[in-house]
Parts: sequence; structure tokens; C-alpha cells
Amino acid sequence: MKKGMVYLVGAGPGDPGLLTLRGKELLSRADVVIYDALVHPKILQFISPQAKRIFRGSRGKKDALSQKDINDSLVRWALKGKKVVRLKGGDSFVFGRGAEEILALVGRKIRFEVVPGVTSAIAVPAYAGIPVTHRRINSSFTVVTGHEDPSKSESQVDWAHLAKDKGTLVFLMGLHTLPALCQRLMEEGKDPLTPAAAIQSGTTVKQRVVVGNLRNLTPLTKRAKLQAPVTVVVGDVVDLAPQLGWLSQKPLWGLRVLVTRNHAKAGYLSGLLTEEGAEVIEIATIEIIPLELDRQGRETLGKSAEYDWLIFSSVNAVELFMDNLLKAGLTGGDLSNVRIACVGESTARAVRSFGLKPSLVPDDYKQEGLVKSFQKVKLKGKKLLFARALEGRDLLVEYFKSKKVDCDSLTLYKNGTPQGASVKIRRLFSKEGGVDLLTFASSSSADHFYGLFSKKDRMKWLGCIPAAVIGPVTAASVRKWGGKVAVQPRKYTVPDLVKAIAKWSAKRPKH
Repeated sequence: MKKGMVYLVGAGPGDPGLLTLRGKELLSRADVVIYDALVHPKILQFISPQAKRIFRGSRGKKDALSQKDINDSLVRWALKGKKVVRLKGGDSFVFGRGAEEILALVGRKIRFEVVPGVTSAIAVPAYAGIPVTHRRINSSFTVVTGHEDPSKSESQVDWAHLAKDKGTLVFLMGLHTLPALCQRLMEEGKDPLTPAAAIQSGTTVKQRVVVGNLRNLTPLTKRAKLQAPVTVVVGDVVDLAPQLGWLSQKPLWGLRVLVTRNHAKAGYLSGLLTEEGAEVIEIATIEIIPLELDRQGRETLGKSAEYDWLIFSSVNAVELFMDNLLKAGLTGGDLSNVRIACVGESTARAVRSFGLKPSLVPDDYKQEGLVKSFQKVKLKGKKLLFARALEGRDLLVEYFKSKKVDCDSLTLYKNGTPQGASVKIRRLFSKEGGVDLLTFASSSSADHFYGLFSKKDRMKWLGCIPAAVIGPVTAASVRKWGGKVAVQPRKYTVPDLVKAIAKWSAKRPKH
């Protein structure tokens, strides 16, 4: 059997956006991925669904794979002809054991490729507003392990040299040895007032920065209760942190937000919230379940070009309508003489993506807006087709009925609750600290979310948590369940929802 290939991929320091394009590409093609505890969960989403995932565990824990186990696993899968990705935090060759793993492959003549990762030695200080070099302050930096191999007979760190070094010192994995390293530098002659910083979970939403000097950094860090992983930076460049620290200046920094949209739609909202600094928890409380068209539905779809108006109240309706249209052997071109009405700009964008042009998009992005707009349209003798959800609102249908307008409905999908959603949601609030803000982009997602809790648990866990909603219909659903609506944009779009959240967050008390 032909031997496989092993790719040693550095995942970067934490922020999933710092994964290299090459790393992302290899994850999508891998047969087997062996990954570390420090790899961000969002990076794991790039792994092919067909790939086998092997978690190596947290180093030092009882269930962790030993280095020999990892080496043997890499060899074993490669000998089976598999494409194997060894995914490691940071850069594999900077205080990692990448070289040891590669040497195990070399011994068995297994091909390999090394894909560097962004090292935390540079990225973590940068996210804290600390440049490791500055032409007016220093011209070099030294990276030192804060956790030497315990099997060594003596330290290989030249503390006397480091104490005299005028450049920046960066210690990786330095939390537990912080008191010793500060003391050792001072004993070797380093000025006790030399600026120093400890950075927890750098480049992630859990980043916390403590700034002091060699003398007081240890007590300041203990008082702040920092937790590993911690990067320690020593040098005059640390004084730039208050001016250059940019991550903590984002408007939603420190805000933990729950996004309840279905997985296909969550990325857009989550991305905008993350861009503004929020820690986003994605748990879909609703999923779109396409419905099989019955004979009457297929006949209606086949005659869609004969209607005067086609009405869409959601992006899902647009996508499923066009999917069924193509299956029926028709295209968007067959609808060239049909006027299209959309409930909002997002729905209109979906229509345009299929090469069609909406004729009616009201400023009020809900069915009430469509009703108001249709009041100005001559509909006598016209035939209308309303593509919709099974449990969608009947406001439009009732309006057309009252005006004796011929309007047919084409039911394309229903909303369901994803498997496992209840367990994930309850664990989030009972064991994982909950969130600061709930977000709902539809009334259905709100109903499905609150419906996962008993009345007692809603009061216990959700009573004081504010909600951000896309519009008044969704707000009504939240209030119906006893929820507290704190954010509602004037314009019912996802970008406007995020802007409204940012304005609300700026006024809330900071702890």
C-alpha cells in the first residue's frame, strides 16, 4: 500500500482568523486530524465531515495522549495511506514538539509538509497593543520558554544574558513560573521597574492584560486571577499598551452573546458581532425543514409564470422556491413577466442573487409593510402567489381575502428544533455561565428558544437576560414568553441589529 502524507499545521495563537489559508485548505482535505486542546473550536469547523478527528487531550491531564502515542498514531495512519493533519496551537516549531513528531516520520520514510502558524510570541503582544520592537525603543526581541522540559538536569536559559538584554523578552507559557522568572531577572541585575505585562488567552475574546513592572507583576497577576495560557512580556515597549491596545477598545468587547439562528444563517450575524469584539455562542434553536410538494403544490409551481405577482416573506422562501423551480425544469427567466414583492431588503438580495428584480420592497420590513404597499397597487383581476412557511403569519393572506384578491399559497418549509439544542442550551445556562445578551432574528427562533425551558427555568436562568431582536414581530414573541427586549433597530436588518447592540452596549454599566 502506498504511504500517506502527514501535514504539520500550526493553528495560530487562538483567533481562528489567524489560521493560514494553507492550513484551512489541508483541513478540508484531510482523512485524519489529530488536534490539541488550544485549537479554537471554530477552526475545527474547517475539517471535512468525513475526516476522523482525534483529540490528543490537554497536556498534563490523565486522559491526554503521550507524545509517543501521538508519534505512533501519525505513523500508523500514514502507513494506511491516509492524508493526516497534525494540528497544533501557535507554530509547531516554537516551543512545540513538532520536530519530535517529524523525526518519527523521517525514521519511517513517511513524507511530510510543515505549515507554519502565527506564533503567539508576536501575535499575543500585538493584540494587547505591545509591539515587540520599536525603532526608538529597541531593535530586537527574545522568545523564551516559561516551561522548560522538566527532564533537563539544569536550565538552559542564560538569565544573566537576558537581564542585560536591552530588547524585549517574551516568555511563553509563563503563568506558573512568573514569580521565579521575575525574581531571577532582578537578581541578575534587571531594573525592578522595567515594564512588564502578563496576557491571558491572547488574541481571543477571553484575553485579559495586566500591566506592571518586574517588581509588582506577580502580585498584580494573582489579584487579577489570570489563568493559563499566559504570555509574559518584559521591556520598555510594554509602556505602549495603554495607547496601542486595540482589541479591548472594540464596542462589544467583553460581551457574551447567544446567536440562535439556524447554522446556515448564523455566520453572518456571528461574524459582525465578533468583528465588534463580542464573544459569540452559536446554538441554533431553529432549523429549516423543506417540505415535499404535493401534487397541487407541484401544479401551482409549474404555473408560477402565469401569476401577476410572486410574494416572498423570507430568504428561506426564496431559496426553496428557486430550488423547486429548477427541479421542475424551469428557471428564473420563466418569471420575467412576474412582478416580485419582498418583505425586506435581505429577502430582496436573495431574489437578486437569482438574476431577478424585485418590484416591491417596503421600508417597513414585515408583512404589515407589504400590506401598506399593496394598498397602493391595483390588484383587481390579478393573480398572486405567496411562497411561505407552514406556520407563517397569515396577515397578508387575510388582507387579500378581505379585498377579494385571488392569492394562492405555496407552503415550502416548516421550522423545527435541531436535535440536541435543548441539551446545549440548558448546559450553557446551568454550567457554562450563560450569556449577557440573547439575539433573535425571527419570531420563530424566539419561540423555539423559550419553548425549550419550563416556566420555572425561564424565570431562574433567563429572567434578567436582555434580548436583541430584529423587529417588532420578534419583540412581541419575546415578550409573550416573559422576556426582556433591550435592543430593537429601526431598520430590520442584521447589520442594523448589530449597530443597535453596539449603541446599547456603550450605555450599559461596565463591571
